[in-house]
Amino acid sequence: MRATEVTTNKLDGSYNQHMHILICVESAYFNTKGAYISQEEWTNLWQKAMKLNYKPVVHIETVKNKKRNQEIEYTAIEAAVQETAKYSVKDADYLSGNLENDLEVVKDLEEGLYRKRMVAYGGLLKEIHKQLNLDDVEEGDLIRVDDESEEDEKAYSVVAHWNWAMKNYYIY
Repeated sequence: MRATEVTTNKLDGSYNQHMHILICVESAYFNTKGAYISQEEWTNLWQKAMKLNYKPVVHIETVKNKKRNQEIEYTAIEAAVQETAKYSVKDADYLSGNLENDLEVVKDLEEGLYRKRMVAYGGLLKEIHKQLNLDDVEEGDLIRVDDESEEDEKAYSVVAHWNWAMKNYYIY
């Protein structure tokens, strides 16, 4: 599973795209000689793949289940999936209170992220996604998520957005 996140630098106005990736491996991966890829090797592989002239920041960690308890293991994996897919852009990262600046940043993000797949599934997680009959992240219906018809909905829609800095929802 891969989720792309974009952050903004308030000091220089630059944008930073990075990825959160969850990789499922066989348990033998950690014990089999030559199978395990170290942090340094991941960094070198990423640098080579991206043809970078600098060492990129690569942070790898294992989803741990220290107590070998199946319920805790499920919770740890669920938390890892949630963390990976949490958000693509945090509004607290780019909303400054300066309307002109905020509109420019939103415009940049809209143009830069247009038609970009921000979340993608592969391998085992793709199979699980399919088995659960989950909506497609890019093409799915994000408005109608239940069986209610439009006629049943005689009310109006309200769009609210979570603001992490203010720890509250804002209605648009």
